[in-house]
Amino acid sequence: MTPTPVDASAGPAWWLALGLMMALAGVTLAWWRARRARAQCEARAHSARAERAELIEGIEALSEAYAMFDADDRLLIHNQAFARLYPRTAPQWRPGLRYEELLRSIIAAGEVVPALGQEEAWLAQRMQMHREPGEPWLQELPGNRWVRIYERKTASGGTIGIRADVTELVRTQQALQTSQAQLQAIISTAGAAIITIDTEGRMRSANPAALRLFGYELDELLGQDVAMLMDEPERSAHGHYLARYLRGQGGALMGRLREFNALHRDGTPLTVQLSVSEVGSEAERLFVGVISDLTERKRFETELQHANEQLLRLSTTDALTELANRRLLMQRLEDEWRRGLRTGAPLSLLLVDVDYFKLYNDHYGHQAGDAALVAVASVLRNSANRPADLVARYGGEEFVLLLAQTDAEGAQAVATRCRELLAGLALAHELSPLGTGRVTLSIGMVSGVPYRGSSASQWLAHADLALYQAKSQGRDRAVTAQVFVEG
Repeated sequence: MTPTPVDASAGPAWWLALGLMMALAGVTLAWWRARRARAQCEARAHSARAERAELIEGIEALSEAYAMFDADDRLLIHNQAFARLYPRTAPQWRPGLRYEELLRSIIAAGEVVPALGQEEAWLAQRMQMHREPGEPWLQELPGNRWVRIYERKTASGGTIGIRADVTELVRTQQALQTSQAQLQAIISTAGAAIITIDTEGRMRSANPAALRLFGYELDELLGQDVAMLMDEPERSAHGHYLARYLRGQGGALMGRLREFNALHRDGTPLTVQLSVSEVGSEAERLFVGVISDLTERKRFETELQHANEQLLRLSTTDALTELANRRLLMQRLEDEWRRGLRTGAPLSLLLVDVDYFKLYNDHYGHQAGDAALVAVASVLRNSANRPADLVARYGGEEFVLLLAQTDAEGAQAVATRCRELLAGLALAHELSPLGTGRVTLSIGMVSGVPYRGSSASQWLAHADLALYQAKSQGRDRAVTAQVFVEG
């Protein structure tokens, strides 16, 4: 085929046109790429803003005070609970403020009681603790307020600080310690009761403290069997014990402290502490008993034990719903996770959210909202009522059901029971976008057997993802996350 001849005079124009067309195509391609890159950047920026908004919403939902500092120790974010602890200085805080500067402003405002009068020394010590965080510690704030501080380093070198208000617990402990100190002072300054008996157990002498302790006059005690001051079983055993001792067959009580039950003249039971020593002479053998009244101390110890039990319950219980709090939940979850690793037993976790609860609060008021949360807590407690089950308030309107030794089928049954029991209550929710007219639940579930290389935090993350799916699918439902598999 013969090539078509090209007009030599048209050659430069043709090449110029071709170059212009190629340049135009390049500009068009560059414009299109720039437009696409801009759209991607805007989408990423929107996603980042949304994620930050969710992060802020999450930390504001915490009951604890929260603050985060970057690797250069500059303030990144804090919640209002953190600001409320230091009301004099918080309004001046801004992102980028160094932790030491923040701390100096707090000290200068007198918002840390231990720093008063030793500001620089306290600051140096506190900065060292901040750089190398260890175990949680207590810090006193003005007005006899107390916080327990937890600080941890992040993987990027930043620091997360959490402050939990433990004022009521500390004040209760202070009151108990004061009571204990007063009791100890009474015990140490009171005169001890001293009674002398002979080999037949007859009382030969008694001091005024003994008379006050047992409520007798002196002439009512002298010559009487000391067993009259004892309660059972000591009263019946005393004569036999004394006889064995005199035969050289006993003596464990001599020189040793022992508690036993005694009786006041009016029949009031007493708890006393006794130490017995033998006083021997050629003429006769006598025994001296030094007796201290422990009745009040025992009563205080019982009250203290009850108070400590109450403190423990308060530290692991949500005040509103009386369910387990997040702290106890995480402890139990770790325990059950390790148990599953050892035994191969399945474990299930249900993350429960009250649908559109903010609309409920806005419409009915916070008092009604609290009542609704209490009702939901009761439903959840009745739905998972085995001894090994744990129902906890996770935060706000979120709850967690920890079901030990429970597979996916069992978890589904519990989720169904939760929703059915709540439906039976018919708690009105007129503004619910679901159109049910009542309070409903969305539930994210995860079940499986723990395996090495996994963690309890992953378990919660999977349950949270399932809850997100339940919400995105329309709410008022239970969705199961993918079962953990070893791999």
